[in-house]
Amino acid sequence: MSIQFDGDIANGIHKWSGTIDGKEWSLFCGDAVEALKNIESESIHCIITSPPYYSLRDYGVKGQIGLEDHVEDYVDSLCKVMDGLHRVLRKDGLLFLNLGDTYYSGKGASHGKDSKSHKRRFGLRPVDKSGGLGANIERKSIIGIPWRVAIEMTSRKWVLRSPIIWHRDKALPESVGDRPHRSYEYIFMFAKDRKYYFNRQPLIDKQIDEDVWTITPRPSGTEIDTAPYPDELVSRCLSIGCPQDGIVLDPFVGSGTTMTVALSTGRPAIGIDISHTFCEYILKCLEGEN
Repeated sequence: MSIQFDGDIANGIHKWSGTIDGKEWSLFCGDAVEALKNIESESIHCIITSPPYYSLRDYGVKGQIGLEDHVEDYVDSLCKVMDGLHRVLRKDGLLFLNLGDTYYSGKGASHGKDSKSHKRRFGLRPVDKSGGLGANIERKSIIGIPWRVAIEMTSRKWVLRSPIIWHRDKALPESVGDRPHRSYEYIFMFAKDRKYYFNRQPLIDKQIDEDVWTITPRPSGTEIDTAPYPDELVSRCLSIGCPQDGIVLDPFVGSGTTMTVALSTGRPAIGIDISHTFCEYILKCLEGEN
């Protein structure tokens, strides 16, 4: 089936849809909070997502999350999306949230551009400004972004079931000499009810530490400048947290990794992204699949 443009929805949201191997997919382009209003309550089986990290990239899109001057504003912006996800997730569904941390420099000057990605440095970043990000954070401190978000979510009816460590095997070392190089990020597994779908068997079969996942990051060099997580990470989340025919959602879909992996495993998929560039890239990839 060819890709269908479903038109402009309220509040500037655009929608496309189609099928691949009989499995339906939908893509919303626009603000995640507004786009989620177009998804039926308790209709999603599994959510897998990696939102923009705090003060790391500038995608040049009005309304993007990640450039807030105060860390509390970033947490609040992100949790407003999580509130919408709580509504659309089924009672037996799971959310896998991948978040990395950020250091506060407070130098009052730009770090310059990163040769690996022109979006990773953008003049004076929030973490470069003096003032402690509105939270009295000392210079050179790690901010604790993932846990600030996770704790706030638990105050908004989310059940934090497991913090999973993603060991980023063979990741490039950081350019820092006065602390250990970071080699991991968090994947938080959230539920909204005490009982939910969970299949431990794939973890048992792999004979691995169940809450420490050693997965090599995806190498850079895609056509668009984003930071996609590896297919294997999505596949593992799906294998333990989503029924075979379950509907999968990613509200920060970026280059479309969650959608393409979900569809490749025979699951319907829904993606949302505020960037028209990213959405056009996803449509190009999906058209190739069709």
